[in-house]
Amino acid sequence: MEQTKELTDSLLLSYLDYRGFPVTPKINGNSKQISFVVIGNDLDDAIKGFYSNPKIPILHFCNSYRKIRSMIFNLKGARK
Repeated sequence: MEQTKELTDSLLLSYLDYRGFPVTPKINGNSKQISFVVIGNDLDDAIKGFYSNPKIPILHFCNSYRKIRSMIFNLKGARK
């Protein structure tokens, strides 16, 4: 079943991106916080998997983390 979550944890988002879930940034009005919308099948299971300390290739995770952080910085810079 397809699920939708709005998340702000960049490490969790990086893991979900690594797992192939589409991660879309969302600006929350005048708030300084940027969240991300994640949509996909078995999203709850993937989130539980993150908290079970999975073994994943660190370089792939780092690439996903850099991608998420880049989105955050680009959106914050565009809002000034």
